[in-house]
Amino acid sequence: MAPNTPNSSNHAVCNSTACPSAIEKPDHLNTGTFHQIKDFFGKILNTDDWPPRWHCGNWTDFHGWLYILSDASIWAAYFAIPFLLIRLIVKRKDLPFNKVFWLFIAFILLCGLTHLMDVIIFWWPAYRLSALVRFITAIVSIFTVYALYKILPLMFTLRSVTELEAEIEKRRVIEEKLAASEFLLSEAGRIGRVGGWELDVILNKTTWSKMVFDIYDLPYDFAIDENDMMSYFPEPYRQTLKDALNRAYAEGLKWDVELLMINAKKNTIWVRSIGEPLYDEKGALVKLRGVFIDIDQYKSTEMALHKSIGLITQSNQQLKNFTHILSHNIRNHANNISLVTSLVDTESLDAENAELFEKLDNVSKGLNATLDDLSEAIKIKENTIQSEIINFDALIKKVLGVIALELTTSNTEVELYLQASYVNFPPIYLESILLNLISNAIKYKMANKNPHIILKTYKNEQNETVLECRDNGQGIDLDLYGGKIFGLYKTFHQQKDAHGVGLFLVKTQIESQGGRIEVMSSPGNGTVFKLIFSESSINMN
Repeated sequence: MAPNTPNSSNHAVCNSTACPSAIEKPDHLNTGTFHQIKDFFGKILNTDDWPPRWHCGNWTDFHGWLYILSDASIWAAYFAIPFLLIRLIVKRKDLPFNKVFWLFIAFILLCGLTHLMDVIIFWWPAYRLSALVRFITAIVSIFTVYALYKILPLMFTLRSVTELEAEIEKRRVIEEKLAASEFLLSEAGRIGRVGGWELDVILNKTTWSKMVFDIYDLPYDFAIDENDMMSYFPEPYRQTLKDALNRAYAEGLKWDVELLMINAKKNTIWVRSIGEPLYDEKGALVKLRGVFIDIDQYKSTEMALHKSIGLITQSNQQLKNFTHILSHNIRNHANNISLVTSLVDTESLDAENAELFEKLDNVSKGLNATLDDLSEAIKIKENTIQSEIINFDALIKKVLGVIALELTTSNTEVELYLQASYVNFPPIYLESILLNLISNAIKYKMANKNPHIILKTYKNEQNETVLECRDNGQGIDLDLYGGKIFGLYKTFHQQKDAHGVGLFLVKTQIESQGGRIEVMSSPGNGTVFKLIFSESSINMN
């Protein structure tokens, strides 16, 4: 038998002396409540009133040690749980409901302590202390229940593990997309040499993207705020940037300036600074934000282009001056020849000399006509004539009225199909174009057909205004003459009055206003000319 286990004599003692019945209570137990409380706390560790639990009741070894080991195991588990919870609280500073966790820790420790007291009472009958521990446990339990009740509605709002996993997966997908977008943006900035920057006006702190450091040729850990970044810009560009920043501070103006800078490796490059001020809801300036672009390649190309344009302009001017001088000198000689020929009395010449003189006179007239044509072409190239809104119907009828006699004598029929009513174009040019096209249609008619001309206006697929002139004349072999059809003095038929100037002037006039001309033709099947006006032409139907 285990030591201190119950026996028959102990059982007798328990029944007769140590465990008196409720009917035979000692005098100190029959006093008032106040005296009972005073007696309770005064004898909190006194065990004279009870024997150890082994000696009270019929405990067998198995029953007693089963009770003891069970309570001891519960106490050990109850003491282990709080230490795990304390470790969790220490490691996870962001744990919600922190105070409730500490209440649970106290509650579990006290519950374990009550089981430990049950074990101790088997040898040390401290029933008063056990009652006090149980009372404290009850108080803490009530507070824990109340605290749990208070946070219960908030706990119901917490998402479940499944919801959190779904949220994590959703965020993972979003983060992957953001990472991909950030990579593309970073690569775009790297390829385009574009960087972003921001100045916090309140904290006086500047933030750059990596590309801005690359443009400056500075390391990424360079202390921006501790250095004078204006020193990288020589005058007058430094002052230009300062003025832009001052206007942004004072007037809230955006800026977009091109600057010359000398980077950290002493390379001179062109950059473009774009920025704007940002204000808070109270209207106070809080930030300046913008982009910084390396435009050295484009600026160098632009400067080279400007230089080339300058050289070309200079060459054109010299060529123009030379053309005017040459035209003037040739015209003087041609006029002198005409003057001399006009002074000669052809009737006094013999037949042979008269014939030679007539040829000389024809050459003189032809030379003057050629100079007149060249002068007209040069004027079209050089002069800028103001465009106007032209009514097709009114202008075409005006032109037809000018050549009414020619149309009547040649039995020419003209049909009009005017879907587009207006065009923005110089009236004098359009009159000249129509006169040339209609006159050519009559001049190069088929021998056995009356001329038939169709004039159309419409919008093509590109929404451009088109004037189409279609005739049933002799046509042109474009395979043979296609590359020469608009050349000066180029003729393709045997008419004696063909000079090769009309189509040259038509092309020059339409192209001087940004338009173009197209032609479709074949021998014996007539010709179609399409005048396609520039985008500045408008439709006012």
